[in-house]
Amino acid sequence: MSRSHDLEETLANVTDLVSKRLDADVCSIYSADPEQQSLRLASTIGLASEAVGRVELPIGEGLVGLAASRGEPIAIEHAKADPHYRYFPETGEERFESLLAAPLIVQGAVIGVIVIQTVEPRRFDEPDIELLQTCASLLAPVVVNAQLLALMSAPPEARGSVVSRIAESEAIGRNRSDSQVRPRAEKNVTLRGLATARGVAIGPIFRMDKPVDLDRLPYEPKKDLAEEHAHFKAAMNAARRQIEDMRDVVQDRFGPEFAAVFHAQIQILEDKGFLQNVSLAIDQTGSARDALRSVLDSYRETFEKIEDPYFRERGTDIADVGQRVMERLLGLRDHVQPMQRGSVVVVDQLLPAIFAQLEMDKVAAIVAEHGGQTSHGVIFARTLEIPAVTGAAGLLEEAREGELAIVDGASGTIYLSPDEALTREFEQAQHRYEVAVEHLDAMRERPAETLDGRRIRLSANAGLLADLRLVDKHGAEGVGLFRTELLALAHRGFPSEEEQGQLYQRVVEFLHPRPVTLRTLDLGGDKGIPNIGLDDEENPQLGCRSIRLTLENRSAFRAQLRAILRASTLGNLRLLLPMIGSLPELREAKGVIDEVRLELDRDGSPFDRDLEVGIMIEVPSAAITAAVLAEECDFFSIGTNDLTQYTLAVDRGNERVAHLYDSLHPAVLQLIEMTVRAANGAGIPVSVCGEMATNPLSVPILIGLGIEELSGTPAAVPVVKEIIRALDSGEVEADARAALGARTAAEVHAIAARRLRGAGLVDHPDIGGWLGQLLDEAIASA
Repeated sequence: MSRSHDLEETLANVTDLVSKRLDADVCSIYSADPEQQSLRLASTIGLASEAVGRVELPIGEGLVGLAASRGEPIAIEHAKADPHYRYFPETGEERFESLLAAPLIVQGAVIGVIVIQTVEPRRFDEPDIELLQTCASLLAPVVVNAQLLALMSAPPEARGSVVSRIAESEAIGRNRSDSQVRPRAEKNVTLRGLATARGVAIGPIFRMDKPVDLDRLPYEPKKDLAEEHAHFKAAMNAARRQIEDMRDVVQDRFGPEFAAVFHAQIQILEDKGFLQNVSLAIDQTGSARDALRSVLDSYRETFEKIEDPYFRERGTDIADVGQRVMERLLGLRDHVQPMQRGSVVVVDQLLPAIFAQLEMDKVAAIVAEHGGQTSHGVIFARTLEIPAVTGAAGLLEEAREGELAIVDGASGTIYLSPDEALTREFEQAQHRYEVAVEHLDAMRERPAETLDGRRIRLSANAGLLADLRLVDKHGAEGVGLFRTELLALAHRGFPSEEEQGQLYQRVVEFLHPRPVTLRTLDLGGDKGIPNIGLDDEENPQLGCRSIRLTLENRSAFRAQLRAILRASTLGNLRLLLPMIGSLPELREAKGVIDEVRLELDRDGSPFDRDLEVGIMIEVPSAAITAAVLAEECDFFSIGTNDLTQYTLAVDRGNERVAHLYDSLHPAVLQLIEMTVRAANGAGIPVSVCGEMATNPLSVPILIGLGIEELSGTPAAVPVVKEIIRALDSGEVEADARAALGARTAAEVHAIAARRLRGAGLVDHPDIGGWLGQLLDEAIASA
């Protein structure tokens, strides 16, 4: 470089030297034009010489443009299969397989990119990347100096252009965290998906696309069939090691129940049917790649035909595992680029592996083009309180790396390149929320008590150990509903007695002396696991679900009861039976509990002999006969989600009738009132544990009906507490009487809204704006 006489000669010398030192077939240098936000081919060894000065691509597009926008190296073994790859026919680069690119940076500004390419596929290692980065760091100031020397012979007015361009090139990017993308002509590009996890986030896009289109990659099967089988087996083992590593990361970060998802994926790799199908297909095709693809396609087609959303989304687990085996088969490896804090992560599907691969403290929201609301990844996002939207059609095509995005998890809406007005609107909403949270945090230790001194217990629903941090964070007085089925769903089967016992023990110890209500397995309906005989049910919501299913699977029920009873020794545990519809059903379940108590007595295993056993009131028959049921149980918990569904004969998952679903319907309220009256008559406590418990409109009506405990999502606890502290029990009792006499749900909405507005909550200086927004949302969605 020191012997070069001008910029053109400098670049030619560099490309020749680097191509030789790195044993590359191509070395090219692209110079940046900040004004045009583009890169132009300035010099090359290996590409067609006539392409120099003619090939131009926008910053952020193509692999070269991506290196510039991120401000960091990119190494791609199979460049043509990468979704960012852009082909320029005039360069003659179609025969080159691998690519390594590094940005040229001066004073933090990207002024160009140096690229090497090879004909044979090459996995660039760390020394390769470091060497090209070193070349780039040495080359960048030389290029600037050569440009400055060239300008000395130019007119005076032109001499400052290079310096100004370097300053302006901060718009290209100092590194990924500072990078900006080519601005859109259109603002407020709106994408709609499924409201998966509530919350608002504003931040730059971080694309975590599926890195390679595997079907486009070349694959040469072994000539010997035995070698091809061995190659597949090696890929399976490598995929298993990768999944085990992710399982360990997730377990360290989030707890064992999160890691259970990866146990299920390992089970897929060990499944004899899956392995046998692939083995037979290898025998038929001679190609492990073709065999695996054929089997995966067959599984995908099968799962797509299943109506049940949980079963259908379990097909995603198999596809994810298959993708990992395929990548190992083709010799690929994962690589996730660094991200900046506050990023909106864009993915194809919200898979559990994402939570092992990303720096979660830098994630503001996650949005996915595909997927529903019941996947394992969705459960993770909700538990971690990360706003999320799934099923956003067109997301991968529209979202640009680094552009600003707004995610509204409550409505399932994504805004790309929002204008100042929209950004300001959501920033104000965020600010209202932050001010409200600060106020509510300060109230954390105060009791949930009405103005006239009536005390209401505020508990939280949970299902994972990670949820318990949120129970503490938001000041819940205990867990009013622990969903034990989440462990079974993660395992895709009944967990062992030992696994359940360990989980339950940790829960009660963490919360002691606060009470914990463990619900026995509530499976069936929309929550299925394999091999429990539900595949042929025409109407699973009215079929063998909840207590009916566990009574049929007596051994699994007994194993769970033993685990629960063994975890009860601290005295803060209660047992809850779901979906009890009649007295004989209750007696049958209690009979099994008594049998298990006798077993533990014989074994000498300690347990709480005063363990309370309650039932969920979630079918109309239970509410109507509540006085009879109350005589033979210790407490009631009203599950308003199912109670509403069964009372109104509405499947809220069906878009055609979902608008008819309303827990404030007078018929539902009358059943709640019957249940409360029966509980009071028998002297047993009664709570509500459905979504109704945390709906701002429902709270005054439920308190007026005599509900003593509300249990909902942990994050809603402070809001409900604030509402309760602004109410007078005499006034809400009058409201409840009026609601029971209402003719429509709309009349009940009006009664409740009037009470909340009259309580002065929406005028509160700290929380008024936010609570007003919540109230408006509740009224709009009701």
